[in-house]
Amino acid sequence: MTILGWVLLALALGILMLLALLFVAGGGGDMDRFAVVVRQFVTASAMVGALGLASLVVGHIITRK
Repeated sequence: MTILGWVLLALALGILMLLALLFVAGGGGDMDRFAVVVRQFVTASAMVGALGLASLVVGHIITRK
C-alpha cells in the first residue's frame, strides 16, 4: 500500500508539472481562458494526491507493529 501511495503522489505532482508544461508550450497566452483548464488539472491532481495520502496512511497502519 505504501508503494501505491508514493506512486499516486508522484502522479499528482506529474499532473501539475504537465499543466505547467502545457502553459509554457502554448506560449503563455490568455490566463482567463486557461483558468478553466487549470481548475480541472488542479482538481484531478488533488484527487490523485488525496488517494495517495490515504493509501500511505492505510499502508502505515497495516504495516505498523
